[in-house]
Amino acid sequence: MKYKLYILILILTPTSCKKETNKTFSEKKHETVLVEKIENTDILQTNSINEIWNELIFKKGGCLVGSQYITKKKIKKEGSVFNKSYWIDFLNRPKLKTTNFLISKFSDTTKTKIHTCPFYGATNGEIAVYTLQQIHKINWYDFIEFKKYSQKKIVNATDQPQIWLRKILESETDRNKLAKLFQNELKN
Repeated sequence: MKYKLYILILILTPTSCKKETNKTFSEKKHETVLVEKIENTDILQTNSINEIWNELIFKKGGCLVGSQYITKKKIKKEGSVFNKSYWIDFLNRPKLKTTNFLISKFSDTTKTKIHTCPFYGATNGEIAVYTLQQIHKINWYDFIEFKKYSQKKIVNATDQPQIWLRKILESETDRNKLAKLFQNELKN
């Protein structure tokens, strides 16, 4: 199946590069959806949540484009990994199993291929938190126990929400507190 995908991409790439200026937005979008559907087939053929997760964060990668945080406005940020069909499928998996799986990743500091614009590549633990935010529609800093961070001002690249979250995940006490808060969301 992977070879078919690579062949399809090779066939489409030269054509799409030459005609890029003549294509309508609709035609470009159709090609993107077609490629995503083919890629999605490979991911969905496995039942292991761990295999799917590893495929998403270590192989596919991408950018969060700031969409890791939930806002009251329902703005879809163009280009965000969370807008990809295979991510949407992952986000719609059974909440209990997915939540517990993601919580188990909190302490993992392995760098992923997912970038958090405009700052750093995310760790496995960070992506787990950002994914839980998408599933439960609540940000980590919206929990009363971490509310102080919602009022905190971004100072620079080393004093901003991604770094604050990393420090929370480094602390066993705070990490466990955050895990319990997301588990409590299962009851709501």
